[in-house]
Amino acid sequence: MGDLKTTIERMKKCQRIKEPEKVISCLIELFSQTNDGWVAFNIGLEYEKIDRLEEALDFYQKAEELMPLPDYRESAREAISRIKTRLIETGKAEYIEGATISLSEILKFDPTKTLLIIPCTSEKVWQIDPTAPDFVPARYAYRGKRFYNFRLWAEENQIEKKGFIWIILSAKYGFIEPWAPIGRYEVSLSDPRGFSISADTLKNQVKQKRWWRTGPESLVEKRIADFNSIILINCSASHKERIKEAFPEALYHEAAG
Repeated sequence: MGDLKTTIERMKKCQRIKEPEKVISCLIELFSQTNDGWVAFNIGLEYEKIDRLEEALDFYQKAEELMPLPDYRESAREAISRIKTRLIETGKAEYIEGATISLSEILKFDPTKTLLIIPCTSEKVWQIDPTAPDFVPARYAYRGKRFYNFRLWAEENQIEKKGFIWIILSAKYGFIEPWAPIGRYEVSLSDPRGFSISADTLKNQVKQKRWWRTGPESLVEKRIADFNSIILINCSASHKERIKEAFPEALYHEAAG
């Protein structure tokens, strides 16, 4: 306890220095002597204040490794996520493993190289309207809240007219286009009892050539395996696993909305 108290007192003394660079130098010297996670976290804070984001990320990651208490480690993880997102937003990094981007940031990507994948949902149109046709385009059939919000965003921003292609990972049908008709089903990737689409079938699907409409009078033939940048939208762990098995060499980004 005495060592901890001394460390905190020395840390506060460093933070009373007016010049940011000297504050950081003082804290780094303290960290070299103590290897303390809380000191590392505060170095990250100081670097973040002066927009030296790469250095901030490095010390937040050190803090996460060294923090002994779960709540403190969670604070470090939140800081790591914040910095990774800022690095992407400021253009200092196109992609960082583990960073989550917003839907609006998707529009910064090259649509000719980027594929958007969103999972199916257990909530479907027939639960809302039992009189709906037996087969409904997938974009309108899935009614989970986050899927619905994404579709509204995609339509409002006219992402398809801008050249973006998005597909749905269905536990029953596999990788399907938004306009593909689907029927009633209750299958989950996380429940083997439902006999969901197999990993081998998904690997075959990504190699199939498909026709994509990129404008009112424009069609292009392309395999979904040809996209080297994949944006995973609201994907669970089981969906991510299946997708990454099917696209082993792709560069992945995660989006939430």
